[in-house]
Amino acid sequence: MTSLDPLSGKVYKQGRLRDALEHYYASPIAADGKIYAVSEGGKVVVIQAGPQWQVLSPSDLGEDTYATPAVAGNHIYLRTMSTLYCFGNLQD
Repeated sequence: MTSLDPLSGKVYKQGRLRDALEHYYASPIAADGKIYAVSEGGKVVVIQAGPQWQVLSPSDLGEDTYATPAVAGNHIYLRTMSTLYCFGNLQD
């Protein structure tokens, strides 16, 4: 993961996503000030967006995942080979 200054191209921070050092097919998405990346092996990494980004939460869906996550309202949808997950605020 690399964060850059949009005007100069200067690298703010560059590093690997710990606990998710795998291949990625799905595109990362941004929502609510965070970046969500899902590896082919089903590892989900939530990253606090910003010049000095940081990994907030690694998780493992336990199954291959090739679909880009989707956001609708306050919910995020993650699809593995056999399951569609929805995470969000149950009060909505």
